Amino acid sequence: MKNLDEIIALIKQNRSFLIVSHENPDCDALGSTIAMMLVLRSLGKDVIMYNKDGVPEHLRFLPEWSGVADSLDCFGDDVEVVILLDCADISRPGKEFEGEILKKNLTLAFIDHHASNRTSSDYCLIDEKASSTGVLVYRMIKHMGISVSSKIAECIFSSIVGDTGSFRYSNTCSETFMIAAELVDSGADPEKISRFIYDNEPLRKVMLRTLAMNTLEVSGKIAFLHVSSEMFEQTGTKKEHTEGIVSMARSIEGVEVAVFLRQESDLDWKVSLRSKEYVDVARIAGLYGGGGHRRAAGCVISAALDTIKLRLFSSIREAM
Repeated sequence: MKNLDEIIALIKQNRSFLIVSHENPDCDALGSTIAMMLVLRSLGKDVIMYNKDGVPEHLRFLPEWSGVADSLDCFGDDVEVVILLDCADISRPGKEFEGEILKKNLTLAFIDHHASNRTSSDYCLIDEKASSTGVLVYRMIKHMGISVSSKIAECIFSSIVGDTGSFRYSNTCSETFMIAAELVDSGADPEKISRFIYDNEPLRKVMLRTLAMNTLEVSGKIAFLHVSSEMFEQTGTKKEHTEGIVSMARSIEGVEVAVFLRQESDLDWKVSLRSKEYVDVARIAGLYGGGGHRRAAGCVISAALDTIKLRLFSSIREAM
């Protein structure tokens, strides 16, 4: 509660805020971003939202999504506080953001649920047991006695659905269901939200998934999938369309760890790691400079694809 009170005090003492979330945003990143914006504006604050990659197509059902800027030109010298949501460190919103922020004398506040968060800011609300960052934003809203509008409810419910896999993952707890129920009472529509998140795939994304499945390699309890630059070009897709591919590998019977590799450049590959029961993939990602949660983590590795697979396979086998 001490950290929560400190962030609330920071909000009350300042007027101009920049809210950011990690690049390649998911439901939790954008749901909590927009919810925080709505809360701050209800308090009469000046608020700007930023995400390096903007808002992906499948999340454009969220209220006020068009207000998320994808250029750092969106804010000037009047910003006093930067709130980083769903970010384990200052680099997660992107290198350009990190470089720009380090030039300015701004107060940084972190609201996050990643176990790998090691930020040194005086204003940190970190709870790795929270099912989503949206849950932490909700706790703050309730603690401040702010009314939960239907728009706020929709954003936070979306963040919970996204990060719990629609209440299927191990981070789902009793608090998750209690908050979800309160959000439905406040106007969140579970059917609408689930339809947009899970049943609204563009054809080109389905085509990309088909190509990805053709790369499937399963060795014992480990499964690998990848998407190359050529596959993006062939299907006319972007990195946002790879959302959920790693889950296809994890869903295979007998697989404990699923690995999805997305080509970023000639040698840079974004690695997504997922586990089912007992492997701590955050520790594996940490070996390569990444991080995340015990069951969901990621990193970036620069090497040839086959070399990366061999390294990860060795690391995963050792972790098992």
